[in-house]
Amino acid sequence: MMPFLRHGVCLALILGLWPNPLVAQIGHLKRESIPEPIVRRLAEAQLAVCISPDGRRFTTSGQNRAIRQWSVDGSELAPLENAPGGWSIQYSPDGRLLVGCGLDRLIRVWDSQTGRQVRQLQGHTQIAWMAAFLPDGEQLVSVSEDATIRLWNILAGTEVGQITGHPGPIWCMALSNDGRWLVTGGADGTMRLWDLPAGKMIRRLDGSHGGGVGALAFSPDARTIASSGWQDHKVFLWEAGTGRCRRQIPHESGSKSLLFSADGRTLITAGNDRTIRLWNLSAVSRASRLDGHAGTVNGVALSLDGRCLVSASNDQTVRVWDLSLFRMDPMTRILPSRQIESCWLALGQADSRSAYEAMTELASAPEQTVALIRQRIRPASAENAQRVSELIALTSHPRYSVREQASRELERLRDEAEPALRRALAQAEPETRRRAEGLLKKIELRGTAPETLRAIRCVELLEQIGTADARQLLRELAQGAPDARLTLEAHASLRRLTMTFASR
Repeated sequence: MMPFLRHGVCLALILGLWPNPLVAQIGHLKRESIPEPIVRRLAEAQLAVCISPDGRRFTTSGQNRAIRQWSVDGSELAPLENAPGGWSIQYSPDGRLLVGCGLDRLIRVWDSQTGRQVRQLQGHTQIAWMAAFLPDGEQLVSVSEDATIRLWNILAGTEVGQITGHPGPIWCMALSNDGRWLVTGGADGTMRLWDLPAGKMIRRLDGSHGGGVGALAFSPDARTIASSGWQDHKVFLWEAGTGRCRRQIPHESGSKSLLFSADGRTLITAGNDRTIRLWNLSAVSRASRLDGHAGTVNGVALSLDGRCLVSASNDQTVRVWDLSLFRMDPMTRILPSRQIESCWLALGQADSRSAYEAMTELASAPEQTVALIRQRIRPASAENAQRVSELIALTSHPRYSVREQASRELERLRDEAEPALRRALAQAEPETRRRAEGLLKKIELRGTAPETLRAIRCVELLEQIGTADARQLLRELAQGAPDARLTLEAHASLRRLTMTFASR
């Protein structure tokens, strides 16, 4: 165990003075009366925190004065050059760089080993609230009070793209693990989902937060988005594929920061009530609490292995929690046939809340659920995929009547045609691109077909279950037509599961 965490279940780096012993309950474990070591007192509230990919360092961002880097044994590392505090700080995927945003509209990039500033990116006309590395580590995405999303090339130090669409300031964002999807939250309380490589908005989430959006997070599979309001003290889960609300998380005072665990089964919220809560998403009424902060918890960060949680607070402290013994044991049971059939029907409903409840029920009966999906969901037909390709080619036919007929058939095929239509936006003839844009708008307005919703949610269930039988069924579904949405979803689930098992 890392030397700084040698005391066991919980505890931590305290950057401040704490006379009282900590009592924390984590999962099924309770550790009482552990004296808190005093490492250092800071002179200001701490707004943000991040952990390096190797889990050996973390960085804190203060309200006004400094961004500082620490080793997990509590010692301070090389100071960062010209590093005013702010609400955002992040390591690059390889841990060599740090990026932070100050209130002066600038985005700064540092060498994390030496603390030297290597880039200063200027372009936002108002405060840049957040910046994040893309998976290649060579590009950044940022959001700002100026209502823009901007893309940056770090090596060149230049802006390479700008996306607009929010009617006002953008306060927060979250990036999917693969860098394809970006979700942004505005001062007007609305949230928008973007295809980042295409630079296009996919949908606006079907709801809003009063007083602005304060924090966002993607689940590891990018199928669920968590959001919290800056003033309305509400926390929601959203289905990324439909934009509809899946569930409200009952953290009464709201959350300033949100995190999913690596397996997506736990949501971590950090609240105005000074607590950190770990929610078992298979039973949201069950939450474990981490107590000890004396002020609002503004930021939390989780190591890649899930063993170390760092929290930053208005109380001028940063704490490191050892979660190595924490576990959320899934509840398993046998479901009656009538309940299984009811859940199956709910999986195809547009109502994401009912569908999510059904998925929770089915996930609690893994053997029954895998058998059910195997019986009722088949790999996507190659015949339909070939037909979609032919129809897209016909949308640029010289005869107008042929183009119109092809468009009508593509609209009828709906979800089966969507992946190919999105690719056509970047690769096709001008007429095909125009028609593809129009068809995608119609598909979005009509919503996903019930049978497609059910199939995609079944793939999500198989990934959650993750047993050998579930993985085998995903492999079978991944053998379907290459361009079909079901095939692509199964492939993506298999990749994530493979990475998860390889890291254990």
